[in-house]
Amino acid sequence: MKEKNELNSAKLGLMVISGVLFLVFSLYMIGKNQNLFGSSIEVVAVMDNVNGLVPGNNVRYKGMDIGTVKSIDMVNDSSIFVYFLVKRKMQPNIKQNALTSINTDGLMGNKILQIIPQDGDARPIMESDTLYPQNVLSTDEMLKRLGSTGDYFERIAVNLYDITNKLNQSEALWQVLSDQEMTADIKSTIKELKQASQNATTMTKSGLDMLKKLEMGEGMVHTVFTNEKLSEQLIASMDNVMQTSENAVTLIAEIRNWLTEIQEAEGTVNLILQDSTLKSDIQQTMSNLEAGTDNFNQNMEALKQNFLFRRYFRRLEKKESGKIK
Repeated sequence: MKEKNELNSAKLGLMVISGVLFLVFSLYMIGKNQNLFGSSIEVVAVMDNVNGLVPGNNVRYKGMDIGTVKSIDMVNDSSIFVYFLVKRKMQPNIKQNALTSINTDGLMGNKILQIIPQDGDARPIMESDTLYPQNVLSTDEMLKRLGSTGDYFERIAVNLYDITNKLNQSEALWQVLSDQEMTADIKSTIKELKQASQNATTMTKSGLDMLKKLEMGEGMVHTVFTNEKLSEQLIASMDNVMQTSENAVTLIAEIRNWLTEIQEAEGTVNLILQDSTLKSDIQQTMSNLEAGTDNFNQNMEALKQNFLFRRYFRRLEKKESGKIK
């Protein structure tokens, strides 16, 4: 009986010792995870919304758990202070300009306090430093936006359904699509448009080549504008043409006066002109002279509008206006 009691006491003592060791180990592990026994520093994060963050949640930096949330204190209606512990060995790696955000550990996990590094030079964080939040979308806001996007897609799908339904019910459209003659006309039109585009490209290229030659001093146009001797000869020729035109006009006026005098006069000349055949020949000659003069004047007007002689005629107009003054 005595031996049995001693055995039970030994079992009880062993169970008590095991329970105490397990309790100590559990407390140690909990304290280790909560940074209660390790060396750490306390830092403050200012938030306007903690999004379900509670004391004991992890603090993460570049994917590593470097601390835990110690406490949360609401200072006023717009600011919440989150006090968290950071392992001292991680202190040199976290800069004072880092930002914070509250994320979810996985898709449906616990909330975590995320420290986000920033570019630029800054000192390492120290005890009681303050970090500020980064403007990011929360999960709720993302879900709201996703819901709004889904509504837009639903509207688009309804509109597409209405459009396709109208197209299916449109007999005119299917008649146009099934009309082989109209299809051939459309193809021919497209082909002509392509050809017109190619012609326009060719004309543009030719114009650019002509301008390039003109700039480089090649061709007749450049020679006319730059060769002083040739330019003077061209001006002299134009003077002769103008003088000839004036002489032709004077000659026609004199002939008209002469014919008038002959018609009004009496004598042999008038009797000769009474011959209808001779009179018809003279009138035909006068008509030919007038037509030739008109054609000559039209050619002169065309020369005035030509860019090669435009400057010359403007110079003549200035000279004539100067003489009038």
